[in-house]
Amino acid sequence: MTMTAFAAGELIRDPEARAGANGNPYVTALVRVGEALVSVTAFDDTLRERLAGLERGEMIAVSGRLQARPYLDRDGKPQAGLSILAGEIMTAPARRSQAAARARREPQAAAPDFDDELNF
Repeated sequence: MTMTAFAAGELIRDPEARAGANGNPYVTALVRVGEALVSVTAFDDTLRERLAGLERGEMIAVSGRLQARPYLDRDGKPQAGLSILAGEIMTAPARRSQAAARARREPQAAAPDFDDELNF
């Protein structure tokens, strides 16, 4: 049985380009969705490029085939892991730099008065 999932969240680390044992390239990323972490894998050329072009902290929405991927945490306790084999990736516009955001928040100095009278 195949389940399709949609997840939206924030990348918690930069995506990584890898190659399988057979040499096929793929890109993986880890997305925080609420309190859960979801692993995203892209094999398609276009999806690989789109995912690889993102950075930690960017927002992403992905849909595709859902897979259960249990894993052991740092303490050796089993955890329920989820993985999505990407069929579609949507991204939000890149975040503005902190400097640009700060400049928008700070009050602007008043523009000097303009003398619109013509003196000949």
